[in-house]
Amino acid sequence: MCLGALYYCSPDEVVFLTTRDAYEPHYVDDRKYFELATFYGEFAKEWDQRRLPMRYAPSDAAVDVYRLWQEHNGGRRNATSVPGQ
Repeated sequence: MCLGALYYCSPDEVVFLTTRDAYEPHYVDDRKYFELATFYGEFAKEWDQRRLPMRYAPSDAAVDVYRLWQEHNGGRRNATSVPGQ
């Protein structure tokens, strides 16, 4: 499971059945951009510094899906979480 997805979905508990040290002797690193030894370090890098080729193509309309979701779900940011308020 992707660590980023786990943080985002905020589960009550995560249960795992093995550790990296236990399965590493049996794991084959044959992916182009994924290696166990360096994978989590990639998370901390800026998007343009990662091994995975990425390109930023900004679009103001890209935020519209978030605005639409907020409108349909009655979402309103908590005033205590908004800087300066």
